[in-house]
Amino acid sequence: MKEIDEKVKEQILELISIPGMDIEDIAVKVNLDYETVHEVLSEEYLKNNLDFGRRLCCRWTL
Repeated sequence: MKEIDEKVKEQILELISIPGMDIEDIAVKVNLDYETVHEVLSEEYLKNNLDFGRRLCCRWTL
């Protein structure tokens, strides 16, 4: 995965917490491709054990 700026990662995490926001929408807003956004979310999920919301996992399945 290419190096992503911490501000962009924070923006991705803020956007994913908005109800109804999909990964495709986030990718457009932060000007990254879908796979990169998905990797950032996966990395953060595993690193921080973000088990607070199944909605993150559910959004990843298309």
